[in-house]
Amino acid sequence: RRNAGEPRGAARYDEARKAMRAGRPADAELGLRAIVKSNPELGGPHANLGLLLRQAGRLPEAVAELEAAVHANPQQAVYFNQLGIAYRQQGEFAKAREAYERAIDLDATYASPLLNLGILHDLYLGEGSRALALYDRYLALSPGGDAQVAKWVADLKNRKPPPVTVSRKEQP
Repeated sequence: RRNAGEPRGAARYDEARKAMRAGRPADAELGLRAIVKSNPELGGPHANLGLLLRQAGRLPEAVAELEAAVHANPQQAVYFNQLGIAYRQQGEFAKAREAYERAIDLDATYASPLLNLGILHDLYLGEGSRALALYDRYLALSPGGDAQVAKWVADLKNRKPPPVTVSRKEQP
């Protein structure tokens, strides 16, 4: 009954994913919830439910489902990338960084977590030099290029460091 290859279970999963693509989130959510209830050990339904919930702005629920997905399948880089996005949207930047780094560790050729980690370092952590290195790695994996990210790289390279303000006098 818990076999992932079960035809009825696979058909339910396909129907839920079709509902997601067709813009019927309520139907998709019902289907995915039924699947995760009957097959909690499967990562895919948890991940898709997490994505659906994140898109609906239901971040705590989305994080819980994405955490269940990475627990069910800790070798799936895509799940860690999606979890990183949810963490970042919740303002949990350290957890987002860890999730993106785990995705990159699992698949060094997966460009999305490189870009997402670069954005995190650039906009949220204020670490431009780290962001620049990540953007460069992302662009190296993007054969068609990415004009927007190329602009970000140029901006970072031209950005002046903030002026240093002295709040204390040094002792001679």
